[in-house]
Amino acid sequence: MGQDKESTKDCIFTALTLLMEQKEYKYITVTDIARKSGISRMTYYRTYSSKEDILVQHFRKVAQQIVSDSQGNEEQALFLFFTWFQEHSKLTELLEQAHLMNLLIDCFSVFTDFLYGAIHSGENKQPEAEYAVRFEAGGLFSLLTHSLAEGAKESPEEMAQITLKIMRK
Repeated sequence: MGQDKESTKDCIFTALTLLMEQKEYKYITVTDIARKSGISRMTYYRTYSSKEDILVQHFRKVAQQIVSDSQGNEEQALFLFFTWFQEHSKLTELLEQAHLMNLLIDCFSVFTDFLYGAIHSGENKQPEAEYAVRFEAGGLFSLLTHSLAEGAKESPEEMAQITLKIMRK
C-alpha cells in the first residue's frame, strides 16, 4: 500500500479518536471525520465503509505489527500486546465509552491465532481449534479489560507471564 494511503488512514484514525474525545461516538458523522482529517467525503468512502471500519483496519494493523515484532516468541508478543494497550489506555477508555471493545476481539484474530499456534504447536490441530482460538481471544480481552480497569497494577511483563500460565493449562 502506498505511503499516501497509509498517511490518509492515519489522519482519519487520528481525527476519529480526537472527535471521540469531544463527543459521543454515535453522534460523530463522516462529515465530522472528513473535516477534522482534512479530506473529502469521497476520499473517506474510498478508504473506509464505516466508522467501525476505521477502527477495525487500525487494530488489525496493530495486531499484525505486534506479531511481526515478537519474532515468533509468544511471551514477547503478549508483552507487546499489554504494553501497547497500557500506552494507549485513553483510546481503550474511548472504545469502552462507545461500547466498541468487542471490535478488538475480531481485529486481533491474527494475534490470537499466532498465540494459539505458538503455545499449542506440538498438538494435533483438532476440529475445535478454531473455537479454542476464539475462546482464548475472549479470555485475553477479559484479562486486558480487567487489568486496565484496575489501573494496570501489573506490568506488561507480569501480565504476559500470567496470561501464558493460564493459556498453557
